[in-house]
Amino acid sequence: MYTLLENPLPDQDSWNFNVPANQLNPSRRRNNDRRLYGKFIKFTAEGITLDTLQFPSNRVLHSDDPAKFILVSFEKLRFPESSLRVTADYINRLMKAGLFLNGTQYRFYHHSNSQLRSRTCFMREANNDVELDNKIYQMGDFGKIMNIAKRAKRIGLLFSAAELDIQLDPKWITDIDDIENTDTNFSDGCGLMAKHWAIQVSKAKRIIFRNQRYTPSVFQIRYLGYKGVLMVHPEMDKEKQYLAKFRKSMKKFSTTQDHSFSVVGYSKPYAFGRLNNDIIALLSSLGVTDEKLVTKQNEYFRWIEEASQDVAKAVDFASSIDNYDLAERVLLRGLDDRGVSGEIRKAQMAEVSQFLKNDKPRARMIIHKSRLIYGVCDPVKVLKEGQVHIRITSRNGPSTPINGDVLVVRNPCLHPGDCLKLRAVDHPRLSHLVDCIVFASVAKPKHQAAPAMSSGGDLDGDKFFVCWDPDIVPPHVHESYDYPPNKERPGGKVTREDLANHFASYNNIGLAKVTKLHQQWIRCSLKGAMSAECQELNALHSQAVDGARVKIPDRLLTPPAPERKFVLEILAEAAEEFRNRFTRQGTNELDLSTTAPEDAEDMLAQLFKSKPNALSEYELFNMAMAFARKFSIQMYELKPYLAHLDFGALASHEKHAISTALALTPVEHRRLWNSLMTSDILSPRDLQQRQLNRPLSMQRLYSSQVNSPITFFQYLRIASEQYTRKLLILKTDDRFAVGIFIRGLIPWDEDPEVEDNVVVCSFMPQASESMSVYRPCTKGYRLHCSDGNLQLYNKNKGDTFVFISRPPRASEQDVVTSIALQKISPRVQQQLGRLNRAPVNMLEIHVISNRDRVAHQLFDMYFEHVHTEEYIGRFDRERTSYNINSVRSVDWTLHPEWLKDLFVPRNSEELFKQLLPDLALEQLHTLVTFSLQHRADNELYWTFSAIIGSLPLQVGSTSSCIERHPPLVYVLLKEYPPTESLSLPEALIPLAAPILRAILRAANSLGVATLVALEKITESINNISTDLYIDLLMLAALSIRPKTLVQETLIVLHESTLASRETDHAAAYLHKHALAVAFDCAEEAADTCPCDDTGRPRKSASSYPVQQILPGGDGGHIKVHFRVDMGVPVRLHSHVRLQCVSDPDNAFVDRAVLDGVVTKAARGELTVELFHPLPPEFAEMQWKIYDAGSLATARAMMDSLTKLWEEREHCCSIYDTIVLPPPTNEGPEDVDSALEEDELPGTETMNASQIAAIRSCLYPLSLIWGPPGTGKTTVVVQILRYLLRKFRDCKILMTASTHNAVDNVLERFLKINQDDRMLPDELILRVATDHTKVNKALQSYTIDARVGGDMHENSRLQRQAQKRVNDARIVFTTCAGAGLGTLRKINFDTVLIDEASQITEPCALIPLVKGCERAVLVGDHVQLRPTVKPMGKALEYDVSLLERLYIARARRGTAKTMLNVQYRFPRELAQFPSTEFYNGELLSHIQDSKTVLSVLATTAFPWPSEAGHIIPTVFVQCSSEETMGSASKGNEAQAALAARIVSMLQAPAADQDEKPTLAIAALSPYTRQIAMLKEALPSSVTCATIDSFQGRESDIIVFSTVRCNVTREIGFVDDPRRLNVMWTRAKLGLIIIGDRATMTEMNALWKRAIDSCTEVTLPVE
Repeated sequence: MYTLLENPLPDQDSWNFNVPANQLNPSRRRNNDRRLYGKFIKFTAEGITLDTLQFPSNRVLHSDDPAKFILVSFEKLRFPESSLRVTADYINRLMKAGLFLNGTQYRFYHHSNSQLRSRTCFMREANNDVELDNKIYQMGDFGKIMNIAKRAKRIGLLFSAAELDIQLDPKWITDIDDIENTDTNFSDGCGLMAKHWAIQVSKAKRIIFRNQRYTPSVFQIRYLGYKGVLMVHPEMDKEKQYLAKFRKSMKKFSTTQDHSFSVVGYSKPYAFGRLNNDIIALLSSLGVTDEKLVTKQNEYFRWIEEASQDVAKAVDFASSIDNYDLAERVLLRGLDDRGVSGEIRKAQMAEVSQFLKNDKPRARMIIHKSRLIYGVCDPVKVLKEGQVHIRITSRNGPSTPINGDVLVVRNPCLHPGDCLKLRAVDHPRLSHLVDCIVFASVAKPKHQAAPAMSSGGDLDGDKFFVCWDPDIVPPHVHESYDYPPNKERPGGKVTREDLANHFASYNNIGLAKVTKLHQQWIRCSLKGAMSAECQELNALHSQAVDGARVKIPDRLLTPPAPERKFVLEILAEAAEEFRNRFTRQGTNELDLSTTAPEDAEDMLAQLFKSKPNALSEYELFNMAMAFARKFSIQMYELKPYLAHLDFGALASHEKHAISTALALTPVEHRRLWNSLMTSDILSPRDLQQRQLNRPLSMQRLYSSQVNSPITFFQYLRIASEQYTRKLLILKTDDRFAVGIFIRGLIPWDEDPEVEDNVVVCSFMPQASESMSVYRPCTKGYRLHCSDGNLQLYNKNKGDTFVFISRPPRASEQDVVTSIALQKISPRVQQQLGRLNRAPVNMLEIHVISNRDRVAHQLFDMYFEHVHTEEYIGRFDRERTSYNINSVRSVDWTLHPEWLKDLFVPRNSEELFKQLLPDLALEQLHTLVTFSLQHRADNELYWTFSAIIGSLPLQVGSTSSCIERHPPLVYVLLKEYPPTESLSLPEALIPLAAPILRAILRAANSLGVATLVALEKITESINNISTDLYIDLLMLAALSIRPKTLVQETLIVLHESTLASRETDHAAAYLHKHALAVAFDCAEEAADTCPCDDTGRPRKSASSYPVQQILPGGDGGHIKVHFRVDMGVPVRLHSHVRLQCVSDPDNAFVDRAVLDGVVTKAARGELTVELFHPLPPEFAEMQWKIYDAGSLATARAMMDSLTKLWEEREHCCSIYDTIVLPPPTNEGPEDVDSALEEDELPGTETMNASQIAAIRSCLYPLSLIWGPPGTGKTTVVVQILRYLLRKFRDCKILMTASTHNAVDNVLERFLKINQDDRMLPDELILRVATDHTKVNKALQSYTIDARVGGDMHENSRLQRQAQKRVNDARIVFTTCAGAGLGTLRKINFDTVLIDEASQITEPCALIPLVKGCERAVLVGDHVQLRPTVKPMGKALEYDVSLLERLYIARARRGTAKTMLNVQYRFPRELAQFPSTEFYNGELLSHIQDSKTVLSVLATTAFPWPSEAGHIIPTVFVQCSSEETMGSASKGNEAQAALAARIVSMLQAPAADQDEKPTLAIAALSPYTRQIAMLKEALPSSVTCATIDSFQGRESDIIVFSTVRCNVTREIGFVDDPRRLNVMWTRAKLGLIIIGDRATMTEMNALWKRAIDSCTEVTLPVE
């Protein structure tokens, strides 16, 4: 080691060192090995040192010169008394300046992902960063990744450790799709490989297991840009086409360099799993007792200790730690051999040393009934959800270790739901996969793949702890966490400086803090890992482990002190005690007794009787033969020991080898085979489903096919009294048989308790799937066996499970049975009904030799299945109660004496009122507060009467009271009744606002009284300000829950302003649209959070439990805390409803429901502005929160309406056009001829209507009607281009109805701007409140990307973002987004709205009121209107501003242009929509339709033709009725017909060789039909509703009308706009499937549509 610098300073800014030459030339190879060595520089606060270190093997180093690299470590760099920021800045300066050794510059190159966590990276010789970029980006297409962290991670794959084992030509590989559904990816990271390629790789890798070549089933690999695992797939060998198939999820980047196939790891036999602290903590929380865990650890200690005392135990120990050679030497040379005993001691010490980590004791024990193995997917989808295929190498050979549930968990694991219980099966189609776990590739909708449920795992190399030990498999199961991925921050151009800064700034302090807090909370909570706090910290941990910064809620930062010693402390203390004791032992204490020849036979017996965990049966037999030869034991003398072998674990050739070696007789030879394999009752399918075809040395004692059925009970007695393991099988008919596993000796003619020593299992050969599970008996079960009877019952014979008896001779039956099938499985009972005294057709009894201990162990596996006692939901919580506050429970020592005199004793109204005049106003307010807090309602109302009874009326006091308790407003109105002119009396006019608010806030409890109160003061409502009126509309819409009441209240408020609206067009406009917005909000809340007639929320999936509610600082706001691991969709500006879910113990009250709006949102915490007052006991109540919809857009619309009302033409130059009716003397305007002289570069190929539309943008208002395919987006982009050229200082707001539409325009604009260079990129901005909704390719233009972070989390970034918006020349956003966030107060002189026909008029106002002088609205108003609620339609809320103005009489300053040439489809398709919807003015650009449509003839579909021209509009009759009884409709026959049509469209015509490649979309008006179509059609066909497909296109449209009924009802299919959208999606062909009679008899438009098609009858199949 050479010291470069001692005590470096934190502000160091140069790193230029001169060192001896011999320090710079480390040897590339040492000892003729393949390892790489190079320069290693270590930075610490004490010094910078240079050394030589072995480099990790990776693709970068193997393709370059390692001598040009330095491995740099900052792991131990911490400057004293400095923050982490100081260290990060130091590293950053180093990366920028470079490091110089003897004049040679080294610059930051990169790091692997594990090196990032360990603060290590490579630096390489280079003069500048460009050199290094060129090298890196030649190795992969990393440049297209615009997120810094993601790019760093992908480049890191090049630097990850990997041996370059073998070359693989890319021609032998292919990409295949992942196995996935809409919710999850089942094959994430898991590809396939041919068996013979696996053999080649194994040879190249020199994979050996116990001195023999071994071919693993799974390889973890790196190849080209792929990362993950490959599993052996024999079907590829049959195909003989590819060696490897890679999933799309495995491809992390694209590259053509370096064809090295690198093996990172592979599956191995006997990879025993270990219990670590994480798993132990979870198991403890899931019901595994401390006693079981302590016992298991003590067994583990003994296992280690006895390895030095007992030869058989030493053999087991050595083989279990994968030291087979040592195991052989132990057996042959004994423990008396000093060399052998020393090696055993060394292995023991290595095992014991793992009990200490970072100088802290820990629990870490091997579990022999477990494995740590790779996870892979089921490529043939034969496993069902919840199943796993497991075959492991064991004493029994490759076999499934248990027929039951296994524990599956992945490290690190902090959440109890990470511990999965899955059913282990052995499926024949997966039998080649050994020493791995195969997960199911199917799941129900919204269910995750099993690997993702355990610590968010995947299959790209994750290993899973799989355990079937009944003491470890937990009895409880907890719902898994969903592990959502971290949001990717958008990025722009990523430089090497950015990557270096990413490395320098990385730290895992947050992760360490979360982990420490989790350890503290798990110890102090009685629920352990199941506590809400631990589950929340797990969610934060899952974020932090991926490098994200996390904010830990304050309530999680201070866990209380633990009240008990946690199991981890108990186990760790025991481990430390054992470690100290064992370490102190000397070799002289070991048992080194010599094996004498006379003791050899005893040693041999001991070896056979032992149960080695990592030796196969045949390996054990081979060891025994070697031992026998050494001590001259004859081979025939080994025969008595065969009873200890598991014959079923032997392969056929091994059985024959043993039989030959020991010269077995024919009878002895037959004992090697399993009698169940020749059962007359059980089929191979039965044996396979129940894993009874496994190695299981059973002998058939009795068969009714061989022995008389009359003798059954005689043989039953023999089995019961003489054999400790037996299996009874009886068959009633071809549908049903039952097996009864019995363990232990059963005394005859008694009723012993059998508890869990009996297991019942059904067999149903004709069922399509396995219909039951093993049903173990429980405590209390008894078994009676006697002559003529077998009865299995629970505690008393009235609760009998199985009854087998010999009936009277008159019945002519030998044996009958009755079985309570529901105890096996409800599904079995449903299939079979009752089984009462049913004749038994066949009987068998199979037994296991009492000497066959291994077979006993296997038999007992059918009893080791751990029944799940409880399934625990993630957010389950115990319901708690509370006490209603009352005067009777008041502690009067805490209150003034005068207050006590008012309530003790309780006074009558008359006496109470007599005492009030003596009280000051302040005391009256104290009395109001006390009455509210203790629910003294009478006293509250009497006190309020006293307050308002004093003159003059105290406005502030009165307002405060009705704000705190709104029903008091009715006391006020009774004391001061409204006038006959329907207005408030003069004394109440200053209180108009709080009075109106109180009336609305009390509406849920007082109902119709609300309407009466409002109607009595309509004149006062008419006189209030506009702001207050809009606030009242929104308050009513959001706070009144009964549907009818909120509708009537809004109408009353609206009608109260009739006088204003009659005289003022502007007021009428404002009130009309404000009412529509309010109605839409109310209906949105009713749909999102449905309530009953009393305003109580119905059961809804959108409710979430609340942890606690805290006051928010003022009376109207509260803090709502919920768990951070909960996926709550509630966001800023969300309308929410809080409902109490607990009931009081001392009274009956309705559960409180409170409405509010979120004013601040952080993870795990919301600030809510409440519309209703909190109940006094709110802190003791349990609550849940409902999402009732977002108000962001509604608020923006209301703000725009208010701004238009207040600022008028100052905020929008076309105010008059929008608000006022057009003058009768104005006529339409043509485009000014003077404008036609302007040059329009780039429009040379555009048609006249498009050019006219572009020129029209100079008008104050331009309305552009763009039918389908007419190039609307092209026109919009050219308008932007024109405006930017003509007005150099203009500020443009480009909006559209959806993010997708905005991105389409932006993408097209950027292409033109790249050529024209009209604007620098920094003046182009894409604004979105959620950047994830922006096209990834465009996210570099978002504000978050421009400022380098989330501006909502950083005030400095907020200021930068605002400046960016101010400086931008053109901003792209949605219409709603124009009124939110940083754009809220920004003005623009020009506004464009694309898809303007798909937004409501108030939504269009959001961008238009931002000071615009020119506005351009583009859309097609004869296609689908904006989607609004039912009341919105009644109010014409669905009529867009574009539609209203375009069809209205033209006025000066407005230009109307129709784009009349469409480029999408030929005239044959255009004729119908042009005639019906576009006044016959829509022309087709495609002239040679015959050539264009000729491609249809290449399909097998029988397109009709006329005079050699294909007719592209087709109708196919389907007379099958639609399905009934559902909210949405479907038609199975039409779906099947669509599938047939699609198959013909995708098949070549008879005269064609190649399949057609036409894009096909299947449309329907109904979501239910779309679901049917998705099931029936291939994934290459897009299936969508008409509404969702608007704006898109496809070569061929197959349309399923669905409707077919006798009443000829077609529902909303009769909408002409929907028909227009459907028809105009096709580019080449349209096929309509439907019933002509239903569609045409009652609808003239549909009749004309179908008549314009040619009917086609498909050929008979």
